[in-house]
Amino acid sequence: MGFHNRPITKGTYGELSKVREELEEAEDAEAQGQDLMLLLELADILGAVEGVAKKYGFSLDQLRAYSTKRSAIAVASLELTGGKSTYGA
Repeated sequence: MGFHNRPITKGTYGELSKVREELEEAEDAEAQGQDLMLLLELADILGAVEGVAKKYGFSLDQLRAYSTKRSAIAVASLELTGGKSTYGA
């Protein structure tokens, strides 16, 4: 099991299963209070997301740009609705 306290199913790079694996490892690191291990797992999440993105022809830079735009829209939506989230509904 390595450094983790619970069994974690291995995923496949380029598939969402790998993102799930890395997220579960990050959650386990957080539960253990292991900040350095959490940092490593968060970096692994980015790598796993990049693998899925590449599979579908996207780059991490494109994802980052789109995420920034979505965040700006969400903030604007909250301002317009007085803090009531309608974004993503």
